[in-house]
Amino acid sequence: MSTLKNLSRFCTAAVLFLAGTCWAASAFAAPAAPAKTRIFVTVPPQAYLAERIGGEAVEVHTLVGKGQDPHTFEPTPRQAAALAGASLFFTVDLPFEKQLAAKIAAGNRKLLIVDSTRGIVRLPTAEPPHETHAKEDHNDNEADLHLWLAPDNLRIMAANMAAALITAMPEHKEALHKNLAALQSEISVLNKRLTTTLAPHRGKTFYVFHPAFAYFAQAYGLKQKAVEISGKSPTPRQLSALIRQAREDKVRTIFVQPQFDRKSAATVAQAINGTVAPLDSLDREVLHNLAVIAAAIDQTLKE
Repeated sequence: MSTLKNLSRFCTAAVLFLAGTCWAASAFAAPAAPAKTRIFVTVPPQAYLAERIGGEAVEVHTLVGKGQDPHTFEPTPRQAAALAGASLFFTVDLPFEKQLAAKIAAGNRKLLIVDSTRGIVRLPTAEPPHETHAKEDHNDNEADLHLWLAPDNLRIMAANMAAALITAMPEHKEALHKNLAALQSEISVLNKRLTTTLAPHRGKTFYVFHPAFAYFAQAYGLKQKAVEISGKSPTPRQLSALIRQAREDKVRTIFVQPQFDRKSAATVAQAINGTVAPLDSLDREVLHNLAVIAAAIDQTLKE
């Protein structure tokens, strides 16, 4: 009997001890982390900017994934549903965004939709690259959508995004200003370095498959010439003209983005006894990528 009493007392003490321990743990446990502001961006370079500015206060999601072409991209129903629950949507003036934004905004009036490229002067993709380039194949008003490939444009985009984040998260205003200033300073330092690297090549032409580098070329006094014509591979006649021009320009490298087929570029490269090299216009680490692009163009223009 005494054994049962002792066991009962032990169990009671154990329960009380555990209850007290649980209470103490809950009383002194670290407070739950504040919820992050959910943000959607269209392309990976925007995600980099959003995370640099927003820091730990934001949760960033990207619509266009690695290897996807933003010109032909269509969001999945799952992405659209996730976007509907976001606080901010940063756009870059791509065609599909307008329809998507209108649809999502109708169901979520609290969603703040911000054009992160507001204030950037648009450039055409490129001048007609081939002598046989028919007028009907080229739209002189066709704008290059890769606005993030120039440091000055990145500064504008970062400022636009920071202003929207401050509106959405005023309690983080001081940190957002600090993060923006650090990012802007880093962009300025990079721009000076790239200007020095590419200064000897001002006025020279580099060859690409898809004309995504108009802003980069303008920033450093360069010219891009594209294999692709208004989103289409060149005809045999146009390809022949481009090959002749490339030989005259003594080109040895044709740059191709990973989102595109290399076939036409490889044909040109083979004809000029050159090579096809990768050059990504959508890499997430956009500052590092600008340095990579500059180094690649510097190398090919030295040849």
